[in-house]
Amino acid sequence: SDPAFGTNGAQFPVEFVEEANVITGGYMAEYGRATGGVLNVVTKSGSNEFHGMVWGNWSPGALTGTPKVIDSAASSILSSTKLLNTVDFGAEVGGPIIKDRLWFFVGFSPSFNWTKTTRSLRAFVTDPVTGEATNPVVPGSTKDREQSVRAFSYIAKLTFLLNADNNISLSVIGSPSTGLTPFSFSERRTSPNGWKGGSISTDDTNTLSLRYQGGFLDKHLLLDASVGWFRLRSANLPNDGSGFSNVAGDGSAAGTPAVRFRRTAPHAITEFETLTAEGAALCVNAATCPATGRGGASYDIGGYGFLQDATLDRVQGRASATVLFQGLGHHIIKAGLDIENLRYDLKKAYSGGVFLRENTSGSRFADFRQYGYFTAPDEATRQAVINSIPTATSVGAYVQDSWSIMDLVTLNLGLRYENQQLFAGDGSLGLTLNNMLSPRLGLIYDFTQQGRSKLFANFSRYYEALPIDIADRALTGENQYQFQHYRAATATRPGCNPLADIAQASNECLDVRNNFAVNTVNGGDYDPSGAGLQTGAGKTPVDSQLKPQSSDEIVLGGEYEVISDGRLGVSYTRRYMNAVIEDMSVDEASTYFIGNPGQGIASAFPKAVRDYDAVTAYFTKAFSDGWMGQVSYTYSSLRGNYNGLFRPETGQLDPNINADFDLISLLPNRTGPLDADRNHFIKAYASKEFVITSSFSLVAGLTYEGRSGAPINYLGSHPLYGANEVFVLPRGAGGRLPWRHAINAKGGVRVKISKDNVVEFTADVFNMFNFQAVTSVDETITNSDVLPFQTSSTDPQAAACLAGNGLPQCAGNNTAINTSAKGPDGNFIKLTRDELNTNFKRPTAYQAPISVRFGIRFSF
Repeated sequence: SDPAFGTNGAQFPVEFVEEANVITGGYMAEYGRATGGVLNVVTKSGSNEFHGMVWGNWSPGALTGTPKVIDSAASSILSSTKLLNTVDFGAEVGGPIIKDRLWFFVGFSPSFNWTKTTRSLRAFVTDPVTGEATNPVVPGSTKDREQSVRAFSYIAKLTFLLNADNNISLSVIGSPSTGLTPFSFSERRTSPNGWKGGSISTDDTNTLSLRYQGGFLDKHLLLDASVGWFRLRSANLPNDGSGFSNVAGDGSAAGTPAVRFRRTAPHAITEFETLTAEGAALCVNAATCPATGRGGASYDIGGYGFLQDATLDRVQGRASATVLFQGLGHHIIKAGLDIENLRYDLKKAYSGGVFLRENTSGSRFADFRQYGYFTAPDEATRQAVINSIPTATSVGAYVQDSWSIMDLVTLNLGLRYENQQLFAGDGSLGLTLNNMLSPRLGLIYDFTQQGRSKLFANFSRYYEALPIDIADRALTGENQYQFQHYRAATATRPGCNPLADIAQASNECLDVRNNFAVNTVNGGDYDPSGAGLQTGAGKTPVDSQLKPQSSDEIVLGGEYEVISDGRLGVSYTRRYMNAVIEDMSVDEASTYFIGNPGQGIASAFPKAVRDYDAVTAYFTKAFSDGWMGQVSYTYSSLRGNYNGLFRPETGQLDPNINADFDLISLLPNRTGPLDADRNHFIKAYASKEFVITSSFSLVAGLTYEGRSGAPINYLGSHPLYGANEVFVLPRGAGGRLPWRHAINAKGGVRVKISKDNVVEFTADVFNMFNFQAVTSVDETITNSDVLPFQTSSTDPQAAACLAGNGLPQCAGNNTAINTSAKGPDGNFIKLTRDELNTNFKRPTAYQAPISVRFGIRFSF
C-alpha cells in the first residue's frame, strides 16, 4: 500500500494472479498494521511445462450509455463525462530454465483509457408568456475535452529449487501510469505564457522481492522469510513543463497564483469566458448566466494551484516459523517477526507561491493557502517550495496457535506486539508508539464433527500503522500564513483585482499597503499580528501520553451445510474505536498538537466515535457440478463523529490529521450517521458452465447489488478552513440518498483446440439496465462563512428554515441567521437568504451508465 496515505499503491492485471485471499475480520495475529480488511495476493510462477496466455479486452464508447448531465442551480455550467474507449491487452509465459530446478514467469500488459467531458453553459431565463423556466443551452458554448490514462504493467519472476523441501523466488513487479488532461475549460485558467490549464499526473510503482520457503522434520517445521522494496513515485504537475524552480513567479503555470471567486452576488460567466455574439446576447447579466454565487458555486482562474512530486519507499523484511504437532489435539503454532522502514521524499508548493480566495462580499481576497512564517508582526517570510524527507520504522512480532480438539472445537489464540517510530524531515524523532499488544481470540465449534457446521466467535484488537503523511505535515512542521487584501484601489493602495489582470495576483494583491488590518476592527483578537494570521507554528507537539490508534472487533455467527457445498449462515459484527490519533488546536489554528480526542491533553475535545454494527444472513455455494453462487443481506449501522482516515465531505485524505477535530469551533453537530452508513446491502452472484461437448462449453454469470443511500448533511464554509468544513445542522439532518441498484451479466464461449490450447471469447455488460441513480448531492447549504447552529445560541425559527430544506420557508431576503460566529471584522456572522445555496441537495453525481466489455484469451 501507499506508505504516505495507506491507499492501494500498486495495480497490476488479474491475469498475473494465481490466487487472492480477502480476510474481512477475525484474522490471526500474523496479520498486523491494518484496521480494516487484509488482501493477500499470490502471483503466478513457472513450472516444468511451458504455459502462457495472450489476452485483450475492449470497452467501446459506442456501446456505453449516455451519462446524465450534472445540472447545477447555482451555476450556468453543465457537464458530463463519457467513456470513449478502454483497451488493455497483454501476454504472459512461464516455464523451465533448468528442469526440476529453475523456472521463470514473465508478463507484460499495457492499458489505455480515453474519456471525453462535455461542458455547456445554460441560461436562467423564463418564458415571457407562461412564466416557466426554460433554461436554454447558450449557443456556441458547448466544448469537449479529452483525457487519457495509460499504464504499463509488468512482472518477472524466478523460482529456484534448492532441494525437495526448500526454494527461493525473486520477483519484480511494476505499473508505471500517466494521466494527461491537455486543456482546461476555463479560458482564465491560464498563465501569461499561454498555459491552458492542462495537467500531467504520474503514478509509477515498482516492487522487488526475494522470498525463501523451506520445510524440515518431515515438514513439521516450516520456515518462510522474505525481504522486499516497494517504490512509488506520484506527481501532479502542469503540462507546460514548468517546475518547482518557477514557483517564485515567472508567468508559467507553476509561477502564476490560482485565484478562486465565490462572491455571493453572482459573477457572470462573461467575466471569465468569451461567448459568441448570440451567446452574449442571451447571457446579458449575472442573473441569467452566473459563474459563481447563488450560495454555492465558485470559479477558479490563474495558475495551476497545488503542485506536488513525491517518491515513497517501503523496505520490509519478514520471517516466520510454523510447527505442526499433536498434543491433546492438533496444533499449528506459528511465530514471526517483521520489520519495515518508510521514506517519504516530498516536494510541494502553490503555484506563484500563494492561492488567493475571494470573500463572499467580493470586497477582499485572502491568501487562503501559502507556506511561510512571521518574523515580526505583519512581516512574513514565504517558503515558495517545501521539500522534506520524513521516515518511519516499525517492528512487529507475534505468536499464535490454532488448536483443533477431536475435530469438534478449534481454538485460535494469538498475541501480536508492534512498535512504530516516526521521524521528522530533519531526522529528529517526532513520535513513538510503544506497547501495541493485540490479542486475537477465536472459537469454532463443529457439532457435526464432519466439517459441515460452524459456530464461531472472535475477539480481535487491531492497531493502525500510521501512514507517514503525518510525519511530513505535522511532525516536520508546515507553516502557513494569511493576509487579506482590499479589492478596490484608492489613492493610498493599489487594490487587488486579479480578474482584470492575473498578473496582479503576484504583484498588486501582495502589496503590504493593500492589507486589511483584522486585529484593529471591532475588538478583533487575532494576536499577535494586526493584519496577518498564522496557521500552524513550527513542529506539532505530541501528547507524552499518546495512545496508539486502535479498534476492537467482535464477530459471532454460525453456518450449516444445507446442500452439497452449499452453506447457510448468519453473522454479527461489532467494531468500535478505543483511541484515535488526530491533530487539534485550542487557539483556532494558530498552533496545533497531536493527541487522542477526549483523552490526555485533548480532554477538552469529545472522544472520537466510530461504531459499526452489522448482521448478515448469507448462502454460499462453492464451485462444484459446474456452478457457484452467493446471496447475502446485511443490515448495518455506522454512527459517530469520526469518519476515519478520509473525510468524504471535503475529499481530504490526511490520515490522523484530518480536519474533524482541528478547531473547537468545528466540533458541534458532528455526531450522527457517518458517510459510509448504508443500512441495507443486498448482494447476489451466480455463474454456471454449460458443457456442450468435450471441447466446447458456455459460461454465464449474473450479479446484483443493491444498497440503500448514504446520509445527507448541511455543510457551510468555515472562516479559516473554507468550504464544507462546518456541519451547520447535526450530521445526517438532510435525509438520505436513494437506493442504488446494479445488475451485471457475463457470457462466454470456451473452445478447447487441443489438450493445452484453449481460446475464450467473453462479453460483460455492466449496469445492464442502465440504472442511473443519484450517488451524491450538493451538501453545501452556503459558501458563506458560518459556524454550527446550536440550540442554545441560534434563532430556532432560522434553524427550522434550513431544516425545512425549502428556501421558500426562509421568507424574504432579510432572514438573518445569527450563527454566533465572529468574522475577521469582529462582528457576528449572519446568513441571509441570498447566501443560501440554491443548488443544495441537487445531484452532483450519478451511477455510471451501461457499458460493455469484450474479451479474448488464448491459453497455451
